[in-house]
Amino acid sequence: MRSETEVSDITVIGGGLAGVCAAVAAARLGQKVALVQNRPVLGGNSSSEVRVWVCGATAHGINRYARETGIMGEMFVENQYRNPDGNPYLWDLIILETVRAEPNITLFLNTDVHEVEADGDSDARQIRSVTGWMMGSERRIRFESPVFLDCTGDGLVGFLAGAKYRLGREARDEYGEEWAPETADDVTLGSTLLFYTKDAGHPVKFVPPVFAKDITQTPIPIKRVIRSGDSGCHYWWIEWGGELDTVHDNERIRDELWSVIYGIWDYIKNSGKFDAANMTLEWVGAQPGKREYRRFVGDYVLTQNDIMAQEPFGDRVAFGGWSIDLHPPQGMYAEESGSKHMHADGNYHVPFRSLYSANVVNLLFAGRNISATHVAFGTTRVMA
Repeated sequence: MRSETEVSDITVIGGGLAGVCAAVAAARLGQKVALVQNRPVLGGNSSSEVRVWVCGATAHGINRYARETGIMGEMFVENQYRNPDGNPYLWDLIILETVRAEPNITLFLNTDVHEVEADGDSDARQIRSVTGWMMGSERRIRFESPVFLDCTGDGLVGFLAGAKYRLGREARDEYGEEWAPETADDVTLGSTLLFYTKDAGHPVKFVPPVFAKDITQTPIPIKRVIRSGDSGCHYWWIEWGGELDTVHDNERIRDELWSVIYGIWDYIKNSGKFDAANMTLEWVGAQPGKREYRRFVGDYVLTQNDIMAQEPFGDRVAFGGWSIDLHPPQGMYAEESGSKHMHADGNYHVPFRSLYSANVVNLLFAGRNISATHVAFGTTRVMA
């Protein structure tokens, strides 16, 4: 084992789209940045490992001419030019090249940060360092910087530093949100695995694994749309785990999602209800795409009412346009629709006060762990 120390101006932990954009922005402002990602590729839920389409301000086409610009917009345009067919591996490459084009960024892939050194009292904590293990290289790396950004999604770094956070749904009367439940609870949005199919040009049989679920014994064939030609994000509703702990039960959730994916494919291939003789599985996800876990508490908590009113905050630094998009806790087994949407009339604003910790003085965050209620998070979680 090799131990080493990396000293920079800013350490960004998490290489999803939020972490990538944060790292690139800081680097272009002249800061020396360490970008630390625990996976072999960048892009998070949009990467080839998970393959969620990057959505955003267009909001199902309702804001037809709205689209994110800035660093995200640069990657959109490059992807349109180099990757019009949407190959997920080429999207990985575009994100990687965006990062590597910045000389001020040092990239650490396959590096899992799970140690945080912080001090101070509960109202004024300060992170001194974070330490990660680079898998496959047997390198233990300590990262030191004046400022840290938690872009991990799950919010592990902030949690270990003692940052205040929320988990689950707030009560309706706490912020006066119409879509919040009457009583607070621990319910979150679940996780999803996707799969892709292709026409092999000749008959292909499918023998299901022993763990494949008989979906005819569930509400899925009645309540959800299943078509033999669909794949990828058409099956966004293969979601589960909202009533569990989406982090600590991650393995159990993945196994349940696998059982349903192979059960759906068995239903498509072998029920006789679909024209699927030549269809085969091209890819099945192994890394659950998480929607929700910890949401940090900043100096401001963004709410449903802010989204719907398009509150023009004086410290606004970002915009969103996707609907408030919430899913039933039972996910794919729910009797009701897989999602419900509330649309603002145009784009909304995100204040800077929702992007830094209220009690850890040198911690900022971006992505799905920003300071927002569960309801407002229903839109801010969308990647672009």
